[in-house]
Amino acid sequence: MVSASDYHRKSDLLDSHDTLPERPRKRRFRLFATLAAPFRDIDERARVQRALEDSEARLHQILDNTTAVIFVKDKEGRFVFVNRQFTQLFHVSQLGVVGKTDHEILPEKVAETFRANDRLVLQRNEAVEFEETVPQDDGPHTYISIKFPLRDAKGVAYAVCGISTDITERKRSDESLYQREKLAALGSLLAGVAHELNNPLSVVVARSIMLEEESYPAAQAAASKIRIAAERCARIVRTFLAMARQQQPERGPVKINDVISAALDMTAYTVRTSSIEVAPDLASDIPAILADADQLHQVLLNLIINAQQVLQDRPGPRRLRVSSRIDAAGQTVRITVADNGPGIPEHLRARVFEPFFTTKPTGAGTGVGLAVSHGIVEAHGGTLTLDCPEMGGAVFTIVLPVCSVDSAVAVAKPAREAGGSPLRILIVDDEPEIRETLAEILSAAQHNVVTAGSGREALERMATERYDVIVSDIRMPDLDGRALYREIERRWPEQARRVVFVTGDTLASGFRESAREYGRPVIEKPFVPGDVRRLVAETAASREPGVRA
Repeated sequence: MVSASDYHRKSDLLDSHDTLPERPRKRRFRLFATLAAPFRDIDERARVQRALEDSEARLHQILDNTTAVIFVKDKEGRFVFVNRQFTQLFHVSQLGVVGKTDHEILPEKVAETFRANDRLVLQRNEAVEFEETVPQDDGPHTYISIKFPLRDAKGVAYAVCGISTDITERKRSDESLYQREKLAALGSLLAGVAHELNNPLSVVVARSIMLEEESYPAAQAAASKIRIAAERCARIVRTFLAMARQQQPERGPVKINDVISAALDMTAYTVRTSSIEVAPDLASDIPAILADADQLHQVLLNLIINAQQVLQDRPGPRRLRVSSRIDAAGQTVRITVADNGPGIPEHLRARVFEPFFTTKPTGAGTGVGLAVSHGIVEAHGGTLTLDCPEMGGAVFTIVLPVCSVDSAVAVAKPAREAGGSPLRILIVDDEPEIRETLAEILSAAQHNVVTAGSGREALERMATERYDVIVSDIRMPDLDGRALYREIERRWPEQARRVVFVTGDTLASGFRESAREYGRPVIEKPFVPGDVRRLVAETAASREPGVRA
């Protein structure tokens, strides 16, 4: 057999014998060309093989570096190929996957779903899109999977190829947007409901307080119960509205133990009927802090109700411990709400304060409570944290800064208490009950009160009479409070500085912005007599913008 090197050597010798006859030379050339052909084929096949290997390596590199999960399975469901993303997702090796089925490497429910989808692709012999759920360390993830058949030369499907993309974050964003839109719609609805509730609540609260102040003991006790119930309703409305408009807390001196006790009282029935043992552990040396009592009350309610919902379906004993402490340096107050429930998995703890994230079953929670509570505590300059001890349960800890009692009282002290010389006051409101209630509150403080049922009637009165304070509802038909203020400012500029607004539309940003722009104080419904008298006295005492009730 002639080697390739022999062929080239003999070919060179042939070329050097120019004296050989032409015909023998051609015959010899054809002979050596025929002998060399197999070697050329071998070289070509080697080149093609190297090109295929290079191409396959490049393809594997591309598939392994894509963010999508890619796999190929035969008709029996055995894996033929998986890329690196697949192995990272399911914590397996490529060698450990090839030749196995879904049922051998995946949870039963997931494997059954995947296999059913593969069968559908083979049955249809066309590409099909699926939404598939895969369990991961931080909870279930959602994937969009495009699965299509691999066909032979006759068009018969012999395998299934799948390309899956994680859309979990996109779905979470879409869900968050949906929840925000839903809450915005509910907020608008709540604004209207609050306006309708605030008017009768204002009447109930104000008149019950006046009955307490003026009645005989038996009636005072009954009026006190009415007032407490009405004020509770008023606090709930105000708290929800405050959260919806995300206002800064209105701070005053707050006894945190009283806030905790009130929250425990409000949830007492629900906690008791869930057979939960409550252990309050409140330190007696907690000083007053500068805070918004209603907002902190809402935080404590959220934490206690969350604990109750976690514990109610657990086997007994069920325990809830609420404690308060002050640190050694007296700089912070620490409140803890601890339960002996199952706790929260470590990989989910970082997300519990995210808006709309919840570990509760569908329909049992919106995922808003802890996020709102976290925001309220931070707005107070504090922190809200979660800890899950090794022995089980969940411990939520609130840390709030302390201010001295004296400074807190100084902040909360009104500029001027009600009293002094009687004032001439004009009350403008289209609601007769509100108008009459405000009139009685201020008349009881020995002021001379005149009322008007509309903005136009108020202008007619002001054309002939002078008033120390004008108390006007913001929302009224025909001529509302803002238009009335602008007209007063145009006609009697000095009187404009005597205007106090009243509103129950605490979510209507346009009204609030107008009041802020005019620099006028606002009484929010439902109001209490003391606040109304104080704010009226402050407004009469100074031409500068007053403080908000």
